[in-house]
Amino acid sequence: MKKYVAMLAGIVVATGASAAGTITLVPVAGNQFAGTFSGSAASDSFTLDLTGLSGTLNLVTSLLTANSLFNVGYDITSASFDGIAFTPVVNTTIPGITSVDYWSYTGGVSASSHTLTINGTSLAGGSFNGSVAVTTTPIAPPAVPEPETYAMMLAGLVAVGFMARRRG
Repeated sequence: MKKYVAMLAGIVVATGASAAGTITLVPVAGNQFAGTFSGSAASDSFTLDLTGLSGTLNLVTSLLTANSLFNVGYDITSASFDGIAFTPVVNTTIPGITSVDYWSYTGGVSASSHTLTINGTSLAGGSFNGSVAVTTTPIAPPAVPEPETYAMMLAGLVAVGFMARRRG
């Protein structure tokens, strides 16, 4: 029995130490995509796969929020995007009463797979929430001439042919 309790405790500790997930992006409007994620472990890592987006990636913005009141909630201690630290916009703690965390990241990225890592402390089962927004510049389709352009080109060729025939 002790053996099973120890094994279960090890699984719980391992699960609380790291959780992984994939952030799924959905089209929002035009060339903008967004996704959300959440977690509660001491260290949560999320994969953001941007390989399927067409166009040039201009901007990735990610926001993290967590609140705790009377030591219930989640306290974010650090966050990173491919190892680049998020900027703490608000990271205020009044011991024993409340904690307000708001972290952000804004930057350009490549069309590849990326990792977001959030570290913190879950206070009595609390969690954090995050969002990601991606903006792209669409790939411009090749220019297709209008029918009027073809008509003008044909008329020009006829005129050049007529002039060449008159000279010859």
